[in-house]
Amino acid sequence: MRSFQFRPQLERFEDRLTPAVDVSAAAMQTMAGVAFFNAVKDDPDWMFNPTFQPFVQDKLKTIFTASQDAQATFAAAGWAGGGLEAVAAMNQALAVQVGDWMGIEVAPPPPVAPPPPAPAPTDAGMVNTMPDPNAPNWVALGTQGLKTWDVVQGSGDPVQAGDSITVFYTGWLASNGTQFDARRSPNTPATFSLNGVIQGWQQGIVGMKPGGIRRLFIPSALGYGAAGSGTSIPPNADLVFEVKLISHT
Repeated sequence: MRSFQFRPQLERFEDRLTPAVDVSAAAMQTMAGVAFFNAVKDDPDWMFNPTFQPFVQDKLKTIFTASQDAQATFAAAGWAGGGLEAVAAMNQALAVQVGDWMGIEVAPPPPVAPPPPAPAPTDAGMVNTMPDPNAPNWVALGTQGLKTWDVVQGSGDPVQAGDSITVFYTGWLASNGTQFDARRSPNTPATFSLNGVIQGWQQGIVGMKPGGIRRLFIPSALGYGAAGSGTSIPPNADLVFEVKLISHT
């Protein structure tokens, strides 16, 4: 014979004024749970019969949920900590205990916490003044004067020609270090299609990996050429960019 001893008993309840919250349904559910456990306490072996286990599992789950709801109702009525609220808590605990003895899951699994939001991308690692155009770190790319300087390699899939890229960047006039454009944090990064930017970017960004920081020395012919761009980039201006790749598609 399995050891299955429990004796739920009701406490004496004080006369109370009619509560603001209707507790009648919760009280009936609580007493129904007590009645079930009283009915099976002297002969629990039948519950281990595989034929009855679906019924038992459903009954224990119902008692667990009803007892949980009843405790909330009693608490809202100001009855927390005693009386029927304590009996409902006992029913809930017994439902879990009996389920554990029988290998039956009674309590629903705890909710899975959503993953924390990804941190906002930043321009960490970038500089605020123009890198020296004559530094020995530059590496020629092709024969038109384009040069690159990888400060951070990044990781993941490399950018392909024609990709859409999301980046932080700063652009300077190579002749005097004047900054003419930038997109830096705390602003959100900018997104471009490589097909829509100057040739220096189309050629110089290919191969970058997310998280990478690359500097570009772009000769005028691969930038804005003899026309320049507005009032900020004069004709025939060589350019220096620093670009941090956030993502690409």
